[in-house]
Amino acid sequence: MYNNVMHIYNAYIANVLDIIVLTIIFYKIILVIKGTRAMQIVVGILFVLGLTVIARDVLHLKALSWLLDNFWFAAVIIFAVIFQGEIRNVLAQVGGQVWRSKPQIQDSYITEIVEAVEDLSMYMTGCLIAIENEIGLKNFTETGVSLNADISKELLLSIFKNKSAPLHDGAVIIFNGKISAAGCLFPLSSDTNVKIFGTRHRAALGLSEVTDAVIIVVSEETGRVSVAYKRKLYGNVSTSNLKEIIKTNGEVLQLK
Repeated sequence: MYNNVMHIYNAYIANVLDIIVLTIIFYKIILVIKGTRAMQIVVGILFVLGLTVIARDVLHLKALSWLLDNFWFAAVIIFAVIFQGEIRNVLAQVGGQVWRSKPQIQDSYITEIVEAVEDLSMYMTGCLIAIENEIGLKNFTETGVSLNADISKELLLSIFKNKSAPLHDGAVIIFNGKISAAGCLFPLSSDTNVKIFGTRHRAALGLSEVTDAVIIVVSEETGRVSVAYKRKLYGNVSTSNLKEIIKTNGEVLQLK
């Protein structure tokens, strides 16, 4: 009986599991690199792979085949260097899903955030607020001033409304119903499509490229509210939509 089960497993089930696991891995990688320069590099790698097969097995070009074969020997190290950022992002997302539960914010705190954003938008005062999700933002929190304060409309307005204040130009990070820090610095996105926006929007998109945080931006020029989440920037977000976005940890944006 045991031998029959093992035979079935080795002959059928193991192959199916192999395909499923590889599919999930490649799907996760594609999600991370989609729309980035890394995707162009992948296309280039596939081109070199096709060239290798043609040179070696079709045209039998010995010199070119030798050169390309030696390239593939060093490919593991080359890929590790080129895709170090993307590899780090994939591992961080997997680790976040395994070890952390999604933080929840009380409805009263959500109201405080939305009302503050609405006020800032009305007076065309720029702001940048990141709400931590599964991937931790501790390394970005450490670039600012630690507050660990309860979320309130008044505190958020006091941080952003005074343009001469030292914390005005930085970002606020919120985690588990607390304002963890203010005046934080985020990496700027290198996406050429966001050059028409200001530094805050580029910083919001930059953080969304390396974490799963929900980042709220108010434009100082137009007063419009935008949200960055998982490599995308959503513009002209209404108050009702913003409440739903925060409440669902950004998941509602994935349905659009």
